[in-house]
Amino acid sequence: MKRRTAILAGERVEVSWIETESSVEATVNGRTYRLDKHRVDDETVWLGWNGVSVEALVAPQDVGYEVTIRGARISVEFLEAARTARRQAAVSDGVVSLRAPMPGKIVRVMLAQGVEVEANQGIVVMEAMKMQNEIRSPKRGKIVQLRVTEGDAVKLGDLIAEVE
Repeated sequence: MKRRTAILAGERVEVSWIETESSVEATVNGRTYRLDKHRVDDETVWLGWNGVSVEALVAPQDVGYEVTIRGARISVEFLEAARTARRQAAVSDGVVSLRAPMPGKIVRVMLAQGVEVEANQGIVVMEAMKMQNEIRSPKRGKIVQLRVTEGDAVKLGDLIAEVE
């Protein structure tokens, strides 16, 4: 069983879960849910619970997931992962790759290749599922490679930029 403290849609919750190929049993703040599960593709999961069926787009993030259900985006951030990511970003001396967290379209490039960037500063704005998402630098450094331009379509995991 996995156990984590998470920020789920802005609320701190204790989560534990057991996952199999066809089900998930999750306990959130003491309340247990049993869901049927079927992976549709690399980023889409069908979930069934109490006679309700939904498809969820699950996009991995550095510290958790961005889950989209029926157009509503839910951010799931695991606190343990967030602390680790902040420590790594603070001391990282190498090149860090920024990758597309979901399929979408680059609607604005905010900074150019060769420019100095601060940690958490926006580099590009990406539109996915009619929502705009700012892709931010994970650390202070220099944009050594910018692989996208406005209007580019990107797939999940495509390289957007590299910061050194």
